[in-house]
Amino acid sequence: MWSEWWNRFLASDPAMRRLRTATRVVLAVALTIVVVLPVLAWWGQPLPLAMIGAVVAINSSLGVNDPDPRQQRITTLLMPLPVTAALLLAMLTASWPLVNTLVFLVVIFTAVYVRRFGPRYFPLGMVAFMGYFFAMFLRPQLAQLPALFATAVTGALAAFALRFLVLRDEPEGVLERGRRTLLAQVHGLLHAVRDVAEHPGSAARRRELNNRSVRLNETALMLEGAVGQLDSLDEAGRDRLRQRILDVELAAENLLTPLLRLVDHPSGGDTVPHAVGALLAVLRTDPRELREATRLVAERIEQEGSVAVAMAVRRLGTCLAELATATEEFDDRAEGEPAATTEPEAAEPGETGLQRPEVRMAVQVTCATALAIMLGQLVSPNRWYWAVITAFVVFISTNSRGELLVRAWQRTAGTVLGVLAGILVAAQISGNLAAEITMILICVFLGFYFAGFSYAVMTFFITALLGALYGMLGTFDASVLETRLWETAVGALAGVLAAVFVLPTRTRSLVRDNTEDFLLALRDFLRGTGTELSERGEVTGLQESMRELDDGLQRVVRSARPLTSYRLRSRRSQVQRSVTMLSGCAYYVRNLAVALSATADMVDEDTRNRLSELLWALADAVEALTGEAQVGFDAAMDSAHRTADSLHDIAESLTDGPTSLHRTIRWLDRTTQIVEDLARELGTAAQQHTG
Repeated sequence: MWSEWWNRFLASDPAMRRLRTATRVVLAVALTIVVVLPVLAWWGQPLPLAMIGAVVAINSSLGVNDPDPRQQRITTLLMPLPVTAALLLAMLTASWPLVNTLVFLVVIFTAVYVRRFGPRYFPLGMVAFMGYFFAMFLRPQLAQLPALFATAVTGALAAFALRFLVLRDEPEGVLERGRRTLLAQVHGLLHAVRDVAEHPGSAARRRELNNRSVRLNETALMLEGAVGQLDSLDEAGRDRLRQRILDVELAAENLLTPLLRLVDHPSGGDTVPHAVGALLAVLRTDPRELREATRLVAERIEQEGSVAVAMAVRRLGTCLAELATATEEFDDRAEGEPAATTEPEAAEPGETGLQRPEVRMAVQVTCATALAIMLGQLVSPNRWYWAVITAFVVFISTNSRGELLVRAWQRTAGTVLGVLAGILVAAQISGNLAAEITMILICVFLGFYFAGFSYAVMTFFITALLGALYGMLGTFDASVLETRLWETAVGALAGVLAAVFVLPTRTRSLVRDNTEDFLLALRDFLRGTGTELSERGEVTGLQESMRELDDGLQRVVRSARPLTSYRLRSRRSQVQRSVTMLSGCAYYVRNLAVALSATADMVDEDTRNRLSELLWALADAVEALTGEAQVGFDAAMDSAHRTADSLHDIAESLTDGPTSLHRTIRWLDRTTQIVEDLARELGTAAQQHTG
């Protein structure tokens, strides 16, 4: 039982990133408070100024995401500068409320706009906003600026120490934890397989099986990123490691089709769960033993008269044996020479003006916060800044108005429950400083642990934290949290209005754009693979192209989530079907890439040329579904079908059993079919003409 729960925990938190991040955040905050409070007391400064150090520690731990570790260290050490500059601006303009508010809007616009210059400027802009915001909250005096700067430096140094000295995220460590997570994901997938076999009519268990498969893919993507940062391996070693990750992922995914066919077989009955259970019981043994167990189970079922079920069991057993082999090989680390350093590629020119998402978001956020200021003052002239921070943060990491609507709702719901919890917590621990600090740290940890899981849960803990914080400051009153609730609702409303009426980005438009990007990546993969097969007679280095496809698929899934998860079933079915087809397309292409590598070595030049022609025709057909069509969809598909027919003739002439050519043709057939289905779903096939 304990092993099962531990595997579930590992599977829910790939490479334990959320746990390590939350731990770093809470330890950085605790270290900052431990250092700063005695210094402020000795200095004769108000103790609440320590909040600035805590804010810098949190932002330094969470927001710094430069691609290079050295750049991450530099960004972390720079964090005190923008927060101090924002504090100074707030203090200099505090005597003129209108000017103070206008400068706040300028800071907000700048904090969002500077993100266009690179990943370093996201945390610097965020901490500048927080500095100005907390100046309105704490109302510091100009004479306190040195103390505020000292607390900010302490917070940055605490985050630096925890992230780069104590709890470092070295690629080797991430890879090792990710390896355990991937195997735990496989274990969870197999439990979902067992549940579906035991309850074949349960739609919920089938959804869980699909969700497990999606999480497995996300974990594999995360591991791909870690492999790319391994300086201890040369490119050949990295490719071997990527291939092993891909083998595990594909072997696990390939279980689903034979399993569902077996479960849905009309003559299966009670035989299916017993057969699946018998195979899973020996999964951890040697793959040869698993194949032997499969043979025995299949023969017993065949003797009972269920020949078709026995064949399905054999196919499932083969997939399980492949999974056992893949996980066994993944335990062995690839070796190689240290990789040579490469120069970063020059950035390509991008969009300009309001076309840039950072500029558009800066305008939206500024309008939203301006509206939040006006509406927030109607609720509370002294605490309207809570409306402002809500209007600001609901835009963070959102790319469409659908995502923002979901985020605004989650923040409001989390605040409602957090207010109730905060009142209860503050009533129990008010006046007990140790209990209040402990509760604050617990809420910080839980809030940021669940940040990547649920925004509403994070908001709940942060709001509950405020009850303890106000109690520690001696200003707690139930009406304070009630005011926060109303200000949060007002801020969320302001954000929604800005997202809907100010330079809106429709969710469906974003889904269409991401879908087109995915299709273009698929076109490039098919066309490039066909060219390599034709010119070099081999297929190598496909992992990077496949991962680009997976990245594109993940963007489609994320952007479509507001439409697929929070809409009425009748309104979301079309988007859900499109997303499902794109997922299937990525799955078939991943299997195609593996099969092609082996096929290129066994076939003659004529067959390789036919395979290349089919890949090129499919690339043209996929391109015809985008705005860059050069060939009509019908013409491309006609060419694909003609070439596919000739390949089928070649495969049928082979006297040997199923070969890699047969597997390649099977995956090409499935890719062809799903491209046609996708064309019908998108409604573009009939509209495409020869360019």
